[in-house]
Amino acid sequence: MLMNAKSIIFVLAFTFLFAGCQESVFQSLKKTDDLFVYEGLPHPLRENPTFEKEKKRDDVMQIEDHWFYDTKAKATGNTRNQLMNLLFDESGFSSNVIPTDCGPFHPDYAIMWESDGVENYLMICYTCGEAKLYREDIAETYAINAYKMESLANLLAKFKANRPW
Repeated sequence: MLMNAKSIIFVLAFTFLFAGCQESVFQSLKKTDDLFVYEGLPHPLRENPTFEKEKKRDDVMQIEDHWFYDTKAKATGNTRNQLMNLLFDESGFSSNVIPTDCGPFHPDYAIMWESDGVENYLMICYTCGEAKLYREDIAETYAINAYKMESLANLLAKFKANRPW
């Protein structure tokens, strides 16, 4: 019994030590004060006619091969603070992504920040329940739990300006 308890304590201590050495994927947020939000175009498969029409507008652009309206909306005040808090709290993001059948990843919104001269984009897909973090040449995919997704959706709804629905 004593040997088993020592083994458990060793494993726990090693786990906490290792976990403390891992760098947060959102550490670059600590090097910025500004967050910007881009609104995504309609879904390219489920809403294809509307997507194709919107894609022809003059005020759209691509970021990492995904389509967005080019309005770069700055998150300010309480909305900015709430977004920062949601992003710093990584408990709702998991790298254990389960494949979905919702089609290709399609971001509804992108949150952008700059740190050390590099633009970082966290793209959020409500349909898939996923987020992709793009920074430099790296793309990381995360599953988002329902609570985090609802909180993000409520905040990001304040940035809806161009979508036709």
